Amino acid sequence: MKWLAVVALLAASGRSFAQSPDSIQRHLAKASSESHNSIPFPFSLLLPEGIRIGYDLRDYIASPAFGAFDSSMPAERVFDEIYFEAMARAHGDIASGLLAAAFGSFEHESIPFDFFGLELDLPLTSEDHARFLKRQSHLPAHLYRIPEEDRDKLQHFFSSAWLKSIVGMDWLVELAGRAVEVGEDLFLVGGFQDPRDIHANEDGLHFAIRASGTSDSCTDSDARPSVSLTPNPPVPMGNGNRH
Repeated sequence: MKWLAVVALLAASGRSFAQSPDSIQRHLAKASSESHNSIPFPFSLLLPEGIRIGYDLRDYIASPAFGAFDSSMPAERVFDEIYFEAMARAHGDIASGLLAAAFGSFEHESIPFDFFGLELDLPLTSEDHARFLKRQSHLPAHLYRIPEEDRDKLQHFFSSAWLKSIVGMDWLVELAGRAVEVGEDLFLVGGFQDPRDIHANEDGLHFAIRASGTSDSCTDSDARPSVSLTPNPPVPMGNGNRH
């Protein structure tokens, strides 16, 4: 039985090494170095800074190095890292960083519109299918710690936070989020109003307040988006995962 204990000890040591701070930093530095200037000059000048950074961020997330990081860390840590990388590339500009995080973590390849009974797929990315699937697989799959995969909640969270940083008015951000859900219910094949999407929108709104430093209770730790995650509401029976 001693050899079983040795094997177990070596396996545990390997896991600790794979998740050591030095190893993690090497993974992230490699991923960052491989993901710059996705849009060539001068075309990059035509894009808003947040979108331009978002293209680079997609490369960052799709890289094998980031995939190794994602597979070895909790979902909240990966979630925070996407935001930190976006903000570093935006040189601390909150609006640009949040837009880049939303664009970089977009989880849908296309939107299936219901056009009088005919399904029309509107593409949402210029990535080829294999590259999209790779990037999608590197997004945290259980951010809210529910059995179903919830990779799409990153785009809801960051998009809501970005809109709050632009318009400032909570009610307008909430209205926009609910309007999107109503639109999905009415016009998308298989679409429905998902309370978990609304919930992620609200979490993103609250994070934007914390990140901007306008909250009276704001601390340095609040700059992590994972701090603003709150438990999901129950989902009515019959509503499953959206496309």
